[in-house]
Amino acid sequence: MLRKTKLATAAWAAGWQRLLLGLSLLLVAAACSSTPGNIGVGLPSADANTGAYLVDTLTIRASTVLRDSIITSSSNLLLVGRYRDAQLGTITAKSYVTFALSGTFAPDQALVYDSLVLVLKPNTYRYGDTTKTQTLVDVHRLNSFVPTTQYGYASPKLTPMSSRVQPASVNDPAQVIVRRATRRLTTLRLRLSSALGQEMLNAGKARLLDTQEQLDARYPGLALLPGAADEAALVQFAANNTESALILYYHNPADASTVLSYSFSLSTGRHFYQAEADRSAIAGLSTLTTSLQQINSALTTQQTYIQGLLGLQTKIEIPYLVNLRSLGQNIIITSAVMTAQVPDNVRLTSSLLPPPAVLNLYTTDQANHPVNLIQSANVLSGANTIDYNAAVANLAGISQAGYEWSVLSYCQGVISGQITNNGLLLNTTAPASPERVVLGGPNRNNNRLRLRLYLISNN
Repeated sequence: MLRKTKLATAAWAAGWQRLLLGLSLLLVAAACSSTPGNIGVGLPSADANTGAYLVDTLTIRASTVLRDSIITSSSNLLLVGRYRDAQLGTITAKSYVTFALSGTFAPDQALVYDSLVLVLKPNTYRYGDTTKTQTLVDVHRLNSFVPTTQYGYASPKLTPMSSRVQPASVNDPAQVIVRRATRRLTTLRLRLSSALGQEMLNAGKARLLDTQEQLDARYPGLALLPGAADEAALVQFAANNTESALILYYHNPADASTVLSYSFSLSTGRHFYQAEADRSAIAGLSTLTTSLQQINSALTTQQTYIQGLLGLQTKIEIPYLVNLRSLGQNIIITSAVMTAQVPDNVRLTSSLLPPPAVLNLYTTDQANHPVNLIQSANVLSGANTIDYNAAVANLAGISQAGYEWSVLSYCQGVISGQITNNGLLLNTTAPASPERVVLGGPNRNNNRLRLRLYLISNN
C-alpha cells in the first residue's frame, strides 16, 4: 500500500491531493489483474523536504524466453560433455571439426602405417562435476559438413547434425580414455581406429588427398561427443591451438626406428559446437520449445532462468508503468531500482561455476526480439553494468545473491512516450557459455523480483 509523510509546508497540500488521487487510480488499475503478491509491501516515509514518494506496488511480470539462434561457429572454442543440472535438466554438448592440409601430403608407397592420433588442447574451463569420471572424447566420422556459407548454431534444430554423424565410434577400443576432467589436463591424445588410419595413408599414397577439396570430400570431419553413459562435466577445448591436429604416424621399413608423421590441422573457422537440454522432467520448462516463446514465472515455480548457450533469457514487464501519467504533467521519476535475487531453494553447487558475472539489459519488441541495449547504472558499484553480487539485501534485510540495477532511463522513456512499454530482456554477456542463474519471480514470499520507484510531483 502507499503511504505518505506530512508535508513540509502548507504549499504541498494541493499537490499532495492530486498525487494521492493519481496513485489511487494507479492502484485500482494494477489490482485489476494482479495477485496479492503484486501489491507489494508498505512504503517507507517520503522525504518531507523534497516531496519524494516511493512506489513499490507496481505489478511486475516475469517470464523465461527462449532465443535459440546462438552462433558458435565464430568461436575459437569447442565444448564436449554432459552434466545434470537440477534446474535445467541434463545438458549435452557436442563439437564438430574439419581438417586442413599442412603442406603436400604425398607419402611414399613403401611407408607402413603405425597409428592415428587426434590431439586436442583443453583449457581450464570446466562446467559440471569434475570429481566424476567420463569419456574424453567419443569420436565419430562425419559424412558431410555444414557449408562454409552457413553458420553453425548451438541449437541442433537450427543446424541439424544427427544425419551427418556416422553411428560407429572411431576410437581405438583399447585406448579409450575414461578419467576425471581435471583442470590440470592440458593435452588430450585420442588414439583412433587403425582402419581409419590405414585408409588415410592409402588415400595419400593414391594421391587422393593432394588438395583441400579432395580432403573435404573424402574426410568431411569428425564429431566429438560425450560417452553414452557420461554425466559429469562440460570440457572446453582451444580450437585455434596450433598443436590441435589429426596426426598420422608411419615409418619406412628401411629405417624402422625413425618416426614419421603428417599433421592435418584443425581448419580455421570451420568448427562449432552445440548444446541441448533434456527438460522433460523440469516443471514448466518442458513446454519451452519454440524460439522467442516465453513462459510466465507462474508456470515455472515462480522462477525465471538465464543461460546463454541454451538461449534462455528473462523478460521483465511493468504493464501499468504508463499509468503514472495520470498523476499529472510534472511527475518526475528520480530513481527506479530493480532487484532480482537467487531464490533460497536454489543452491549453487560447488560443481558449477558462479552465475554470469555481468548481465545485459535490452528493450524488446512484442515478439521478444532484443531492440536496444540499455546502459544501466549498477546500484552497488555505480558502473554501467549489471553485476552479480553475493550480498543483495532481500525484503527481510538479509543478504542474498543476485543483481540490482537501475531502470531509470527505461521508466523515464516510457512515461515520456519515447519508449514503447514492451518490457525488458535480461541476458548474459557471454551467450555461447553455459553459466546460468535462476532468479525469483515477482510473486514469491521472499527473494522476489521487485521494483522501487521514487518520484516527485511539481504539479
